[in-house]
Amino acid sequence: LLVNTKQFVVVLAIDTQYVTLCLEDAYKYILDPKRQPSGLDYIEKIIQLPYRVPPIGNEHMKSYLQDQMNAKKKETRGPSKKEEESSKRARPNDDNQSPGQPNVKTPLLPGYINVDEEAPAKPAVAMPTEELDFTWEELEMLEDACVLSCVGPRAGKRLVNVFKLMKIIWYRRDQDQTPVVDTPFELRMKDACVLILALCASSSKSLRLGMCKVLAKVEQTRSMPVGCDNLKVFIERTLEEGGAGQATNNLLTMIHDEKCSRILEKVVWGEDEEKWNLTRKDLRLSRSFSFVGEYSEPVDGNGIHHPSSTDTRN
Repeated sequence: LLVNTKQFVVVLAIDTQYVTLCLEDAYKYILDPKRQPSGLDYIEKIIQLPYRVPPIGNEHMKSYLQDQMNAKKKETRGPSKKEEESSKRARPNDDNQSPGQPNVKTPLLPGYINVDEEAPAKPAVAMPTEELDFTWEELEMLEDACVLSCVGPRAGKRLVNVFKLMKIIWYRRDQDQTPVVDTPFELRMKDACVLILALCASSSKSLRLGMCKVLAKVEQTRSMPVGCDNLKVFIERTLEEGGAGQATNNLLTMIHDEKCSRILEKVVWGEDEEKWNLTRKDLRLSRSFSFVGEYSEPVDGNGIHHPSSTDTRN
């Protein structure tokens, strides 16, 4: 009755692709994607005035990400405590402690994050909230990765959240090593992780399938790979193992892009097993935060996952 009223307007905000698939599944004996009427025909009968939201153009990607990240420029961010007081921050309870006095935990301020309580020998490490702030360089790094990988708005927002979570994980890891300031290799590896995450979130299915193959290979490679000493060569060798295919060819074209290639080829472990282990650890972490298939599913030469017999997904 309300729809027949002139003053009443119905606005539907939907993802046509998914609604069409649902309709064709629910009415499979009536709607057929290969002939008329299809699910899209059904939607067109209902909606009188369609308006498609255009994808984010490359020129607007930075402003979209900035709305999510609120990145600080160098002149407004101020010096980082990681650079100024790394030794004090690593043991926050030692400053006011007298000799022989037991180490008493002080409550952390709102916005601070506790480390795992499983190691009682170490005091809780407070993470300054400024470490969660994005720098302008990090914004530009993520922008380049999103533009290169053809990342959509939803995936871009998810990448911002994942990036922030990985900053927390990296910060905690830094506290367990000396010095606590990142080495040049660690900085290059973090840049590569952002790119890998963006490739895994690409709107291109073939790129995602290619990354499935690469990250599955990382999972299988326990010892340092033979015949390749950097991340770019490792990805190339992995893709070439399964022969030609759309997923392989598209990802190979992508990693040979000048910007992409420059990031990946800087992650050089050479003969250093410790650097390879760090690379593998961060790539596995990137896979954990990506939609690139289940760990229990085998991957064929084109990076396509084949569900096992125990897979219960529809």
